[in-house]
Amino acid sequence: MASCFVASGGHLVSHGRRGGLPVAARRPPRTLVGGCGCRRAAPRLPPPTASASPPTSPSPPAAAASDVAPEATDAVHFGRWIAADWSNKAQALENPPFWAHIHVVFRPLPWSLLDGISFYAESAYDYMLGNPYKTSVVKVVPTPDGRALEFENYKIKEADEFWLGGHEPELLDGLTADRLIKMPACCNTVYTWDPAERVYRAATRPGKECIIVRQGATTYLDSTAVLSAEGYSPWDLGRDPETDERVWGGAAGPFDFVPEKRFADDVPTGPEA
Repeated sequence: MASCFVASGGHLVSHGRRGGLPVAARRPPRTLVGGCGCRRAAPRLPPPTASASPPTSPSPPAAAASDVAPEATDAVHFGRWIAADWSNKAQALENPPFWAHIHVVFRPLPWSLLDGISFYAESAYDYMLGNPYKTSVVKVVPTPDGRALEFENYKIKEADEFWLGGHEPELLDGLTADRLIKMPACCNTVYTWDPAERVYRAATRPGKECIIVRQGATTYLDSTAVLSAEGYSPWDLGRDPETDERVWGGAAGPFDFVPEKRFADDVPTGPEA
């Protein structure tokens, strides 16, 4: 398993049988944090000193905020949708060779923890909920252009102290900000509102910058998801940075999660009084 948790998608687990990894993996320059990190940008060359270039057409102005639907940047609306114990039981029963029965839980945390809406995210097999294979804290923040939302990812120090906290929230009482390590922004997952379908469509920040070294192979994260009022379908792939071929991740397609329990009423709407 990769040691970088990316919650979107973001639950870095293969669907069913895992394929082999290439023996020799190319390793582009990167800054690694716990097995994942961002590519370093190439050094900028000095500007040319030649004669002035011909005039170019002006760039179109940025879209006004008024053309963005309210749901696109409403963190409370988004938070109430994703706050749940998500299960793919039906999918696992229908095709067990490819799908294990998994729970992905987004348990709301107090506003005061990170000064905003955040969740304890926990992924575990149904038969061993007390031993999750991935945990993290994620915070809902606006994208830099103010037109969508994204997950900031935080690694938890000594995370095993909080295992099962997605199902028994009293176990999270000792979770404080000093136990969290913020992960690289290049691995943030952006959730864009689709007004026609009334769903959030998610993807890793563009640019192939979220680098994950897994079993010796250097890959970039290609994480997508669809979140609706009734379903959550993440799909995480690791791709070769040069060829874009899939190296790890679900060959059978996205997970198909439905909520077993909802925690919408626990999502904070602002600082506690």
